[in-house]
Amino acid sequence: MDISEFIGTWKNQSGNILEINPNKKNSLKVNFISGQTGKPVIRKYFENKESIGMSAKLDFYESSLAVELWKKGKGFQLILLYDLINFKNEESEYCLAPGLSQYEFSNLTEQYGHLFYPLEYYKLNINCP
Repeated sequence: MDISEFIGTWKNQSGNILEINPNKKNSLKVNFISGQTGKPVIRKYFENKESIGMSAKLDFYESSLAVELWKKGKGFQLILLYDLINFKNEESEYCLAPGLSQYEFSNLTEQYGHLFYPLEYYKLNINCP
């Protein structure tokens, strides 16, 4: 899979937005905007930093994008699988299927995973600013 497939502005049904932009070779920067507030979320577990400029790379198998929600190798990640989805009564389209992954000795998912909910499919949204 080519990392450029992830670049763009993606939106889920709840209004959460992922802005995925190129960074250095083989990496991306991701902004997460809450559909409830229209603003990045404040990551209390990470010195109250907003959910902007988060580092992302393809996973080992190059099948999904792993977004670091804290420091590299610590805490938890937002995993985005690029997949062709067959929606009922709609045409099939490529979407990002989200999930949360936690490092072995972390409990941040239980405490702060809700900041990135709901985990609904993100569709490429060319109408977002």
